[in-house]
Amino acid sequence: MAMTWELVKQVIETINTSRETAIKIGTENAHEDYMFVTETRMAVGEEVIEEWEQEFERDKYRIEDYKLIYEDRDIILWKELGSYRDGKRVIKTVSMFLRDGKIWRETENRRFIEDGEILS
Repeated sequence: MAMTWELVKQVIETINTSRETAIKIGTENAHEDYMFVTETRMAVGEEVIEEWEQEFERDKYRIEDYKLIYEDRDIILWKELGSYRDGKRVIKTVSMFLRDGKIWRETENRRFIEDGEILS
């Protein structure tokens, strides 16, 4: 089965309640050459899973809202609104580039926001 927005939504909707399910879906749909890239770091395979587990396990970050921007057979692009335990809020723009129906490259851009700002 190819990675789709519906599977991404399952991960987002279960990450705060069932990390194991979310990680299982993500792992099963990751290409063997998967990389997660931001402007300050790059991670592969198990490194990414460890980062996610640390971030969500300590309840450091919670997803409040999300929406699909674009999807086709090559890319899934979405935005999410989240908050950190210290009160900082962020909008992440996430892109997943697909190869052979699996997540090949994933990138995100984070923008810290003021209270009251919502996804547009």
